[in-house]
Amino acid sequence: MKFYNTDFECQNIIQLVYAEQIWGLVRYGLYPYPGSPNFLEIEQLETIPTSRGEMIERPIAPIGKWLIWYCIRVGLQYCTVSENKPLILLASLESAILYYRNVIMMEYLGPAPSAPGEDLYAFRFSPTAARTFCERQENQYGIPTHFD
Repeated sequence: MKFYNTDFECQNIIQLVYAEQIWGLVRYGLYPYPGSPNFLEIEQLETIPTSRGEMIERPIAPIGKWLIWYCIRVGLQYCTVSENKPLILLASLESAILYYRNVIMMEYLGPAPSAPGEDLYAFRFSPTAARTFCERQENQYGIPTHFD
């Protein structure tokens, strides 16, 4: 498994590649500047059946979990927040509420600010909850051996 990234100011896109196929992408914003909010926001998470356009059923887990795991590792490395502040933020569509709340086990915060006609729902991980998620992921699936 490899993670590739493309750097933008405060934002990054990571693609998860396995067996030379793109399995998922995540776009996140990292805001570690003094005097500004110090957190990582997962802005878009996509799992992709295959990089060749084949429509094969493939479950999001553990692909989505690995992309979230990667974002948490970046957030823990670059952001310093107190335990009662959010380290990782995410806004999702209504159809993904159960996934983020029950599978990923993020704290559900309720409706999130969004563009007119788009209903989004906010989630967060505190530093402790983020570390707990990473430990669960690593205990269940191991630790990736290759990062680019």
